[in-house]
Amino acid sequence: MIWDVVIIGGGPVGNFSGYLSASFGLKVAILEEHGNIGEPIHCLGKLSVHAFNEFSLPTNSILSPLKGAYFFSPSGKEIKLKKEREDSYILDRIEFDKNLGEMAEKKGVRIIFNAKAFDVNHFKGYSEIYFKEKERINKIKARLIIDAEGAKRQFLRNLGLYQRPYLVGLQYEISGIPLRDSECVELYFGKKYSKGFFAWVSPLKDDLTKIGVSVLPHNNPKIYLENLILKIKERTNHFIIEKKYGGIIPIYGPYEMFIPPNLLIVGDACGFNKSTTGGGIYFGLKGAKIAVNQIYKYLETGNLNFLKAYPKLIKNSFGKELFFTGLVRRFLNKLSDDNLEEIWDIILDNSWIIKKLEEKGDTAYQTSIFSVIPSLISNPKSLRSIKFIPLLLKSFFESI
Repeated sequence: MIWDVVIIGGGPVGNFSGYLSASFGLKVAILEEHGNIGEPIHCLGKLSVHAFNEFSLPTNSILSPLKGAYFFSPSGKEIKLKKEREDSYILDRIEFDKNLGEMAEKKGVRIIFNAKAFDVNHFKGYSEIYFKEKERINKIKARLIIDAEGAKRQFLRNLGLYQRPYLVGLQYEISGIPLRDSECVELYFGKKYSKGFFAWVSPLKDDLTKIGVSVLPHNNPKIYLENLILKIKERTNHFIIEKKYGGIIPIYGPYEMFIPPNLLIVGDACGFNKSTTGGGIYFGLKGAKIAVNQIYKYLETGNLNFLKAYPKLIKNSFGKELFFTGLVRRFLNKLSDDNLEEIWDIILDNSWIIKKLEEKGDTAYQTSIFSVIPSLISNPKSLRSIKFIPLLLKSFFESI
């Protein structure tokens, strides 16, 4: 049997790709390397409200609504941004992934578990994907392939593509931590809490909280997370670490999106993540929709230009957001702790910046902060920010 589409990876983006493909009436199979959908957990599970507004997603996995965040400088100076309405949600990631898997299966998608894809051969009109299933090597035939395997890119690396830039993350689920605000995450910046990113405290559900950190490779995230725990102990010593897990977060995407003759890449495997926050589910879902639409058009017409157009469509849809967050990440990583303190001082001295960001800011579409720049430049109290322009320009040229 030759499947219309074989998807590598049964995470949220892979399952959603399967659901969308089957909705077009295509024959679809998913190769999932683990024995269960949604496990192991890797990310925080924060998803923009845009995703639920744009797509028919199950809502029973929503645990906590989020309206904003506390931003802490290295010395502990505090900036709070909070919108009037929910900006995003914290999800039960296992439940969310399983729901998407069930949606796909109800459309007729076959999910093959414990199936780790490792190679492919192309023939006229189809390809054979080779995978290990319970220590046996099997193969499956497909007209089109979607790679949604996630950040490790093991299948792609087997094909000769190299590992792209990433961060190493570690998270604990903890009970007994009093939160400053149950509708806000807490973000901690500075070399004490992370090298290359930040640390966070996030509501989860009931008495459970997630704390975590991401760092550049070759740094030990546990060391930085222990510093965050010391900070938490200022609130209480009576907490329990219930669960620990980690993963990697792609940055500076997008990467390769179309590999001829018939492989389209989506989600974390393609770097559809915001380099500022690491979030990738929303843009992963958007990318899946674009990829599947192009695949359907190709299968209907045989016109390869529909597949070739996929990267351009992605860049037109949300490419500027990925570029912008990559630029900001490079800029932030060049700043010293003293630089960060000065930026906090500039914002705290200009309270209108906070109000503007609360009004116009959007964690999914972070180019929304451009609305602040004209006022920032024209306001005498914020002229200190000019000193950061050379670093910003350097980050820009590194990004292009």
